[in-house]
Amino acid sequence: MDQLRRLARAASESAVTFRGLTGSDRAMLYSVAASTGFRAGELASLTTAAFDPAADPPTVTLAAEHAKNGNPAVQPLPPELAETLSGYLRAEVQTGWCGPGRGSGRRPR
Repeated sequence: MDQLRRLARAASESAVTFRGLTGSDRAMLYSVAASTGFRAGELASLTTAAFDPAADPPTVTLAAEHAKNGNPAVQPLPPELAETLSGYLRAEVQTGWCGPGRGSGRRPR
């Protein structure tokens, strides 16, 4: 967890935009990826509506059509991530979730 926190902090402090993602986008993406285990394509399919940081416990839902096994997946989120994610998602409502490939016009490989 300490390494993940350091990675997210370094990303969030970065001024570099990579594949259309700012440092804060990448920090959130890394944290959600590590917390859920979702693959890159699954992360790319998420929308702001997939997240419910106010639920008990907070969750993110992957639609069945985007899951490798064809079944919907509801993953719990750590409370500290849900708190950070809540503010982030409010800011992203107009542009959508920061999933990989946003802004680059293509999905990651």
